[in-house]
Amino acid sequence: MICNTFKRLSLNTWDKISQSRSVNFQLKEETFTDLNMLDIKRNHPLKVRTKVFTKQEEGQNGADWEWWFRNTKNQWIGFRIQAKIINNLSEEFEHLHYQSKTKVFQCDKLLQKALTKRTPKVPLYCFYIQTNNKKLLTKWTCGTFPPTLDLWGCSLTSAFVVKKLRTKFNNNLSHLEPYLKPWHCLVCCTGYGGDDPIENISNYVEANFEMDTVAAGELGLTIPETFITTNPPQYVLNILENENNDNIFTDDEDLRGVLIYTFDDEEAK
Repeated sequence: MICNTFKRLSLNTWDKISQSRSVNFQLKEETFTDLNMLDIKRNHPLKVRTKVFTKQEEGQNGADWEWWFRNTKNQWIGFRIQAKIINNLSEEFEHLHYQSKTKVFQCDKLLQKALTKRTPKVPLYCFYIQTNNKKLLTKWTCGTFPPTLDLWGCSLTSAFVVKKLRTKFNNNLSHLEPYLKPWHCLVCCTGYGGDDPIENISNYVEANFEMDTVAAGELGLTIPETFITTNPPQYVLNILENENNDNIFTDDEDLRGVLIYTFDDEEAK
């Protein structure tokens, strides 16, 4: 099940960062993103389709991924995700509030990319985390599984939270902690919408990730009533049909890759 895969990847991420910390070797977020996407695909080959576009110059600029979940009723929900990794020495996410040469904040760009397209996507940040500070990550937010520190290894929060933290340029784990959710909850916690996984994910998003209508309005954006759709972008449909097609393109220069996961009828029970 995808739930078990997400949990295991969080544990692995926490462990790998711990190893890197022990030898003073700073890993990069794109390393974890690529390996995690590979692992998801390797463990669910019949349910996962992926496409990596021309590699962007990531570094400080970052590069977004899109996750798309679908069910057998052709209902979809999409996510636009930017990943950040903790700095081993400072416990900060150094480039969380990165601003381009044109003075555009990365977070605002993520929000615009997620919400201005024909099919809106949930704008999230994924944080790769490990800490030895016992005062941090003490409030467990998952109601499905018992507290497990290492399951914070991959955690999510709304891009609107990052935008709010930018007012004081807060970028430390201690600043983000109150807003983090273990990423496995997105696909594991079943108490949000009955039997259908897409509705469950949608309801989980609504209950746990801040969608700030005022902040959206300041950027000229609108938050949809629902992120569930039956009309995903054409490039997503093309990937679903044939991920090996080299003629699949998107004009989105910030999109590094796409992952599609299809829930089968057994998972919808």
